[in-house]
Amino acid sequence: MINNLTNTPLMGKERKYRFNNSELIIRFGDLIESKTDVIVCSDDYELSASGGASKAIREACGDVILHDIKKKTNAELGDVVVTTAGNLQHKFLFHCITRGKTGDFGIVPEEADKLEEYVIQHSISKCLRLLTVLDLSSIALPCIGAGFAGYGFERVGRIMSAVMSDFLLKTNKSYRIEIYLYGIREDFDMMDYIAFFEQFALRVRPENTYLPAKITDSPLVDNKQMIKKEEKFDVFISYSRLDKEKADLICKYLDQFNISYWIDRESVHHGNNFKVEIIEAIQTSRILIFISSVNSNKSPNTVKEVSIAEKYGKVVIPIRIDNSAYDMSLEYDLCNRDWMNFQEDVDYDESAKKLFENIRFYLDRDGKIK
Repeated sequence: MINNLTNTPLMGKERKYRFNNSELIIRFGDLIESKTDVIVCSDDYELSASGGASKAIREACGDVILHDIKKKTNAELGDVVVTTAGNLQHKFLFHCITRGKTGDFGIVPEEADKLEEYVIQHSISKCLRLLTVLDLSSIALPCIGAGFAGYGFERVGRIMSAVMSDFLLKTNKSYRIEIYLYGIREDFDMMDYIAFFEQFALRVRPENTYLPAKITDSPLVDNKQMIKKEEKFDVFISYSRLDKEKADLICKYLDQFNISYWIDRESVHHGNNFKVEIIEAIQTSRILIFISSVNSNKSPNTVKEVSIAEKYGKVVIPIRIDNSAYDMSLEYDLCNRDWMNFQEDVDYDESAKKLFENIRFYLDRDGKIK
């Protein structure tokens, strides 16, 4: 549901967007007065808060956070530094590093746009992933980089909407994200703000195809939009063959629930086109189930499969069959994912019902429930 703005003055107005069970609000007002768990500001690599909203937030936090900041200076572009919020009611203050040293990375003018997109993508993505890591449910942000850092306002809106919709559409947890526009630029008019709102509206309209944000590994990588093939399977199963018994159990439940799936069985899928077959199977599946275990977390193949699923914007549902931690190469992609519990001490039938509800949630959202 989207609340329309009227032609009355914009101050105090807002728009609300629903992404699954989460709510995203764009409003005009004072960021510091938000009631969220986290407040976010743009900052430089020294965390100096020398201008814009970051300066106002620092002044509101008071000197109590100075000691915390001194331990965390010299951050890199795109990083997010976490400190206390000082005198404010928020639990944490996230500093998005949008300004580095002069000549940082040796970027030449024609490459500046790529660096700018990299910084916005990575800083916002890290803020959202930190919500999961710190078990938080709400966050308030300005338009990252559109103020003192001088990033293009339209570009900021486009990237923020892509990264945030990517995050919210891949979880059925309940998050609240608030974006504050007050005080960005005095020379902005109504049409500039409408363009920003529409970036988010495009992500929730059912007639539009959802295109996830592509997070680059380098600020100089040229991203090309991936073309999705027609989906043939509900689920792709990524697992270690050492966990065949548990994988068979998952398949048995999927069969019972009439969920179609693709799984690599030994001696079934082989030959020179094996790698192509894996990629096409992931492309043509709606969801990837990652069976997480001490075995699969060590497997380079499962790491690649999860990475490919992320690349093509697939929903990833981890299923834990033991309490082993995700391998570091998987942590970045899976830290904000809802996981299903199929460990030895649980009721498998009950876990299977929850798994089916989770799968059905995503299939129903896209009109693909059977």
